[in-house]
Amino acid sequence: MDFWSRLIGGVGSQKKASSSNNPQQRLARFKRVYNQILQTWHKTSSLPSDAQAAATIRTCFQRLTSILNDESRSPAPHLCLSFAASSQIYSAVSKIASTAYDEGIVRDAVAVFAALIDSEEEEFLESDQFAQSLMTFIGRIVGSGSMAVGEDTEAEIVELLFGISAKIRLQPEILPVWFTSSAQDSDGRLVNGKVDFAGVTQKEDFPLCYQLIDHVHHEGRIGDFARTGLLYIFESSSKSPDLEQWIVGSDLPTLMASGLGALYSQLSRKLSILHPKKDLPIILSLSDYAEMQNGSQAESLFSPHFQIHMDTFLSYLAFWQDVLEHCRSVDVRSTLIDHFQVLFLQQLLYPSLLESSDIDGGSSVAVLTYLRRILDALDHPELVHMILHYLLALPDPAEARPRTPRSPVALKRQMSLMLLNQPENEDDRLNPSLFNLVDLILTSTESSNPQTVIAALKLTTVILSKNHEYAVGTLLKVVDIHNNEPNRTVGALNAEMELYISLAISVGGEAGVDESYDSHLKDTLTLLESHPCSLKLLALPDIGISPTDYSTIEGPRNVVLHHLIPDDPLLKSLLDLLAHFLTNDIETNLGLTEVIVNLGACAQLRLEGWLSVEPSKYQFPPTSEQGDNIDENDHFYDMYQAARQPSWTPQSTPPLLACLQALQSQLDALRADIPDFDQHVATRKQAFRVHEDISEAMKPTPSQPRSARPSTELPAGTWTPQIPKHVLESSATPSRSQSPRGRKEGLDLKHTPSASPAPSSRLGGQTLVGSPVPSRALSPAPKGQRQSTLMADVFSNLAEVADAGVLKRRIRFRRSPGERDVHIILGKAPEPLNDSSGSTVRAESEEELDQDIREASLGHILTNVIVLQEFVLELVALLQVRASLFGEVRFV
Repeated sequence: MDFWSRLIGGVGSQKKASSSNNPQQRLARFKRVYNQILQTWHKTSSLPSDAQAAATIRTCFQRLTSILNDESRSPAPHLCLSFAASSQIYSAVSKIASTAYDEGIVRDAVAVFAALIDSEEEEFLESDQFAQSLMTFIGRIVGSGSMAVGEDTEAEIVELLFGISAKIRLQPEILPVWFTSSAQDSDGRLVNGKVDFAGVTQKEDFPLCYQLIDHVHHEGRIGDFARTGLLYIFESSSKSPDLEQWIVGSDLPTLMASGLGALYSQLSRKLSILHPKKDLPIILSLSDYAEMQNGSQAESLFSPHFQIHMDTFLSYLAFWQDVLEHCRSVDVRSTLIDHFQVLFLQQLLYPSLLESSDIDGGSSVAVLTYLRRILDALDHPELVHMILHYLLALPDPAEARPRTPRSPVALKRQMSLMLLNQPENEDDRLNPSLFNLVDLILTSTESSNPQTVIAALKLTTVILSKNHEYAVGTLLKVVDIHNNEPNRTVGALNAEMELYISLAISVGGEAGVDESYDSHLKDTLTLLESHPCSLKLLALPDIGISPTDYSTIEGPRNVVLHHLIPDDPLLKSLLDLLAHFLTNDIETNLGLTEVIVNLGACAQLRLEGWLSVEPSKYQFPPTSEQGDNIDENDHFYDMYQAARQPSWTPQSTPPLLACLQALQSQLDALRADIPDFDQHVATRKQAFRVHEDISEAMKPTPSQPRSARPSTELPAGTWTPQIPKHVLESSATPSRSQSPRGRKEGLDLKHTPSASPAPSSRLGGQTLVGSPVPSRALSPAPKGQRQSTLMADVFSNLAEVADAGVLKRRIRFRRSPGERDVHIILGKAPEPLNDSSGSTVRAESEEELDQDIREASLGHILTNVIVLQEFVLELVALLQVRASLFGEVRFV
């Protein structure tokens, strides 16, 4: 019996399965469901008020979708899809869903349309009736405003539109179904003969395109689908002359530029870039950072509300970049760029720069920050070229190069835009030659508001690191030189490196210098190799670079080397900030040192005169006995001459080195007045080490390598000094190279050129050039001693906390006008006499009215001392790697 039961049951199951897959039976079910929809609809006088009828229709829509999806996965014939096409069921679905005023019915109707499109049969996308039914339905739902749908429903609708645009991109032959150029005659000319700056609104010609552009400003899935779908439309314009001319003559470019401007206008006019006090990075918490004050009306850079608006704006900016990258139509690209320049750059971005002020509590900070984010996000050469040429008031070389031919419609649009930007009164014209981005940056670096200074330094870093060719002659005043042969000698390099390393050890002690310097060597190599000016010097001579589509852009390509003039305004501003390094807030110092390092990272900018000694200023001692024994005609004589270490007069000292030596003198004065100063520095280093060690130990997985390009978005102040090898090598977490401004890329030591000048002999090497340097780091601690080592660090940190009263001691730095020496006055721990910057104090007595007086706590100065030491070590690494990588010193 069991046998016959299983046999009979199996036959029944097979019959049931075959019944569900039978095309005829599936078609019968499909017709029954569709007829039930029609009967319910016709019998219901008012669908919005009949809940039972609405529920029935929703259930039937879902059953239709299920049957269609099942049939798409089944073998042919697909009778349900054929019936859906011949009966035009989409017309009934569109009418029912658009009049039901029920979001559930709308979502189920969208699912029906998606099932028909995904079936890729019966050529639904090639049907005029299908396109009209779908766009009428969507227009009534999300275009009329008569019905409010949720975000999820709207996202499904936009995703459906995205799917259609993707099909158009792959199958250009279906474009005429969704797009008709009714406003143009057979020759492509506009029938009305009028094109103003805004273009002609023709939603009935291409409703799909207008629906997408209405949603490109949204966050999340809606905006992503809309932007990608519209990108496909622009990409298809190169395959359709009708669509190309329609886009040029329509108001689509105006809507795109206006949308970008609207998102920019939503950003706060006043901005505070101070970190929240409840979540300060360790390097900021161990300073006077908490004493800095926010503007009362300024929005915080770290607020979720601001981050949402900023991310949306940057997403739309990336969309512009993608459109220009993928669109191959010259007319469309040129029209878009014209609208970007006039409607966004000239009428919105530059006026916001012009109207910014350092007095109103944050508008300069906002504009500088927004410009930094824009330039950091943009990689498209045409947009970068346009923005920087205009804001830096560079001469436009457009007349010097041949113009790309445009159609009459495109030329007409361009003329309309130019007339729009033409003021009635010539005196009202906004002219960057009178006040440009250079003026704003230089003014901001001299501001008394540290937030303005920080924002200006971060923007300068982006320009120097990403767009250095535009900084030459604008931000940087240079003199071109045509002698590419190095004049500096290897002996001078060794002398300078020894001097800088001695200064670093004198500033912060010798502990941890080996590890930090080794880390900076790798970071500097990455920085130099990724710098845009290094490509031509490092490229192999027999490998050509294929031209891009944008090779016609004539940027300021200075292929010759250049010197920085001594009175360069930017360099003077940087040196003025460096002179007050000990009392500056931490973020200012981090931004300042990053600018200086990026300034020295340019392969075409010589270091002589500001970081290194001018070769003409070398002074050599009398020839030694060894030199007397070497014949001038001997091959080794030139090597001996180049290896001699010169000296120089104080007047010939590079300004950067002189400024660092002045800071060293201030620290020597502090050591004389504070007996335990060096111990405080060592304890502060221990505090950073234990914090870094705990942070690494708490990470669940090893950190992934970061991008080789320096990141300007990492919050300044997140750096902690290098962890000693005895801590790292006994940890399960791999070590990471770090540097004061978040610039890190872990290049292996084997990538460092073998001919690279080695570190100072004080770091364990015998000579400075050409010899390996054994590390003097402590031996790795056994695993069993791991806990005791960590606890020792903790106890050191606790000792510092116990001495917190001493660390709050106020120290005043006073300099009289015309004097170079700084007088240091030690105080106790009273109420801080600082303004909103946390460092500068104006004297009250008549004798001190003209004196520059700055004040900070001892704990704040200790943190700046550690940052200063790391900065000096980074300069040494810069000297060493540049000399090896670019051949900047001569050996003979």
